[in-house]
Amino acid sequence: MDSEATLERPTPGSWAALVALTAFLLASALSFWPYTVDDAFISLRYGQNLVGSGVLAWNPGEAVEGFSNPLWTLYGAGLLALGLPPVLGLKLGGLLAALLCVPATYGLARRVGLGGGPSLVAAAIVATNASMALWAVAGLETASFTLLLVLMAWRFEVERGDAQARPLSAGLFLLVWMSRPEAPAYALYVVVRRAMALRSEPLGRRDLTWVGAAMLGVGAFEVVGWWTYGGLLPATHAAKVGGGPPLLEALAAGRGARFLLYRFLFHQGWAFAALWVTAAACALIGRRRVPAVAWCMGFSGLFFVAYAFTDWMPRYRFMVPPLPFLAVGAAAGFGWMAAATRARARWAAPAVVLLLLGGSAWNQATVGYDRSHNIALAVEPRGAWMLEVPARVQAPWEPGRQELDAWAVLELTPEGETIACPDIGFIGALSGNPVWDIRGLVTPSAASFLNVPEGDPGRPAARAAMLDEMYAGQPALILLPTRPQGMAPVARRFLAALEADGRVAEGYERRDDLLPFRVAFVRRDLGDLDFDRAIRVRRALDRLPSYRTALGLERSAPYR
Repeated sequence: MDSEATLERPTPGSWAALVALTAFLLASALSFWPYTVDDAFISLRYGQNLVGSGVLAWNPGEAVEGFSNPLWTLYGAGLLALGLPPVLGLKLGGLLAALLCVPATYGLARRVGLGGGPSLVAAAIVATNASMALWAVAGLETASFTLLLVLMAWRFEVERGDAQARPLSAGLFLLVWMSRPEAPAYALYVVVRRAMALRSEPLGRRDLTWVGAAMLGVGAFEVVGWWTYGGLLPATHAAKVGGGPPLLEALAAGRGARFLLYRFLFHQGWAFAALWVTAAACALIGRRRVPAVAWCMGFSGLFFVAYAFTDWMPRYRFMVPPLPFLAVGAAAGFGWMAAATRARARWAAPAVVLLLLGGSAWNQATVGYDRSHNIALAVEPRGAWMLEVPARVQAPWEPGRQELDAWAVLELTPEGETIACPDIGFIGALSGNPVWDIRGLVTPSAASFLNVPEGDPGRPAARAAMLDEMYAGQPALILLPTRPQGMAPVARRFLAALEADGRVAEGYERRDDLLPFRVAFVRRDLGDLDFDRAIRVRRALDRLPSYRTALGLERSAPYR
């Protein structure tokens, strides 16, 4: 689909538009600046142990792959090794990746045959998306993974059009593979795109070179993972997806994804929905050829959503990686609309697109979608957020409701005592305590129990094995959230397991007043332990040097 028009340099007007769009995404992301997802601290805890002991483990001595973002985890470890503020580094790294996604999406669209106008529309869809803005600063790998996908696809298209180009996309594919476990789904694009060119270009040495370079790196990476953790999939797969059922069974169980996709499309405002529906209608009515990179990469992302639909975080996290490719497909549809109306009403198509883009951006700023799942900043309508950007930028990053739990751990337990809880990230990264994960991300026995349905004959044995493992660590505290939505259903199942077992009543005192929205079980001998709380708190604050919330300053003041 390459053409001279497609490959020419962007005009000054296009550069100005890209700068404006990138600036808009920057401001939008900074309006979410304080939000930091708890899972980011899981990666940091692994990084802390890698730097401190040379072992990539959650609890030293335990070989469990409780993270699903190896490359991002190593990036966090690198920040720690260099003595840089790790949380700030994670947030800035994600922000930079998100900002680069805007011109990268434009470049990809031009490469696959879209003109300058439609390519700017694709970039605008990415820049005005609130999910992209939130996950740019949340501390996870979402934006960096998205950028690597776009760069890999862009470079692959370059290599398809230039027989002399080196297979650099194979290296980018390796980075994609190291970033997220769903990378194999996106590998479908490479296969399909190459198959489409077989008639004019049979398989040859270039293809063998590409496959060899990619598979050599992927093979080495998987061998190291197998050697270290004893498996190809992270422990998070069993905890979140259900233990690895057959693919068709998992997809059939993913019928809830249809509801989630419906919410993504129609619960973010009429203009947001109209933008996507209009683009799809234009592509179908005009029989416009949608570039393979758009439908293939978009399908791969939606395929993973259907497979892992239970792991949706605030603001539709898993819709972000396929977003640039879906945007390219939408822009192709709008391109047909512009071509069809140019002779009659030159202004009509751009006006419609600008109206839909502006309305979509406004919808995502003012329409809430899930107030029960996470902290208010991430899920409530932002309203006139542009006026609040300066205040948000100066606000410290917020670790969420887990902050209170972490301070209870610091003030009640010595560093070596085990804590049993879900939402393990901030507690583990700040306190340094061994943490037993009730959700099962780093404790396979918990995941195995939670995946056994009620009434299954194997459930009592799974419950006993899980609790035997937990009690072997003699946890000082067992913390179970009662609300809000999120971990509460898991906590209720775990609480029922504790009460059915009976051992918790023998060795623990139940405290419903210790923490808000928490059931706490305190080991009966915990009050007899003597330790220097001032040293304990100072060591914890040294682990996260950029931690400066109002609560943190208030609680740490007596120990300084």
